[in-house]
Amino acid sequence: MFDYNSILAANIVGKRRRLFRILGNTGKCIVVPLDDNLISSNNIGLCDLKKKLQSIESARPNGMLCYLGTANLVKDFDIPIILNISASTVQSKHTRKTLISSVEQAVKMDAAAVAIHINISSEYETEMLNNLGYVTEKCNEWGMPVLVIIYPRKEGDNNTDYNYENLKEHKPEEYTSLVCHCVRIAFELGADIIKTQYTGSVDNFSEVVKAASGKPLLIAGGAMKDEESLLCMVRDAMNAGASGVSIGRNVFNRLDSEKIISKIRDIVFHDL
Repeated sequence: MFDYNSILAANIVGKRRRLFRILGNTGKCIVVPLDDNLISSNNIGLCDLKKKLQSIESARPNGMLCYLGTANLVKDFDIPIILNISASTVQSKHTRKTLISSVEQAVKMDAAAVAIHINISSEYETEMLNNLGYVTEKCNEWGMPVLVIIYPRKEGDNNTDYNYENLKEHKPEEYTSLVCHCVRIAFELGADIIKTQYTGSVDNFSEVVKAASGKPLLIAGGAMKDEESLLCMVRDAMNAGASGVSIGRNVFNRLDSEKIISKIRDIVFHDL
């Protein structure tokens, strides 16, 4: 009988090899996003970008998520680049993510993956879902993994974002159900890695992990936290079955970025 598993198209091999650069043999990873400079100018930790990159590179995360400009400054060629190909700024509609680069661009620069951000419940949700479908199709064509950043987020008052903070605090089950739906959307539309919000406890985030249906699931760092709260969140997420973290502000806005990455690594990889 013909062995269908013997069919190995070049794009499948390429995607597997790129995913391995991020997830390795463990299936776990620490990603540091450095894309906030495009979104907002209020990032003290990224003012001296070259110096901050040196600190983060020395901590050797499993991936750095950024735009083309920052990627060009990363000197350590062994650290995988995840190219964000979607963007918005706080100067306009921050919830409306638009495509600003391409999968082909990521291939040319030897990125390990592309990232695309989707805000579920935004008035621009349909537009962003259409972009996600287009990007995952292109990624399959080129053998490029796609990391889908997907949050429950919509437009708030006075041109602000509404991130369902009240729902998370007062109705955690409803909030968890909403995040589960976000993650299932990413899975159904072809995500290889999914990044979303932590829902607050081991029990309810375990439901989110189930919704990912086996895809690596990373948690966002969110707003600035004290170190103990941050590490406890990482610990609980890993206990719930997460594959790692994608934490930006809580890393680069600290003077000791290398130190905090080391502590996160102890939790993610060494179960400390």
